Amino acid sequence: MNLFRRMTFDLWYLRRPPWDSGIVPPEVEEFIRTNPPGHALDLGCGTGTSSLGLAQAGWKVTGVDFSRRAISIATRKARTVDLQVEFLAADVTRLPQSLFDFQYELVLDIGCFHSLSISGRACYLNQLEHLLIPEGTWLIYGFFTPEESPVHGIIPDNPEGIPLKLTKRQDGMEKTSRPSAWLWYQKESS
Repeated sequence: MNLFRRMTFDLWYLRRPPWDSGIVPPEVEEFIRTNPPGHALDLGCGTGTSSLGLAQAGWKVTGVDFSRRAISIATRKARTVDLQVEFLAADVTRLPQSLFDFQYELVLDIGCFHSLSISGRACYLNQLEHLLIPEGTWLIYGFFTPEESPVHGIIPDNPEGIPLKLTKRQDGMEKTSRPSAWLWYQKESS
């Protein structure tokens, strides 16, 4: 992750960035209601809103973000509401080895994957297969690749050739009129 980009995101967190609504998305709430608690990994967790929502529902959660300021805010929020969540400042394309000590029933990504470089996405996806248990879910939100910038966003028809089974797709539109979607993927049993 480049230093300039990290500093830019840290500066965003001096105020509330536009993507930090402070509200657990309905799609995450639905997942919580329809799945028993387990281990969750929130990649690109920001200030920890969804991580804390999962923890409140009984999930054991680790949240990862490359912005140290966001992780600091998330840690403070967890302390304030007395919830146990492990927050780590790390690059999602090179996760700490300790996260691979066990596998997760849920890997959550709200707006992180779609902002990675092509090579960063390949590293991320390679790790993802090792992080999920068989039948585990990767729940991802992202905006689609605009024609004028094929580097950022997810590809609408077959996002990145993802080696997991797409089980559900919910299309939407961001406030900026960019097409987006929630995607539910499942790792198939070996």
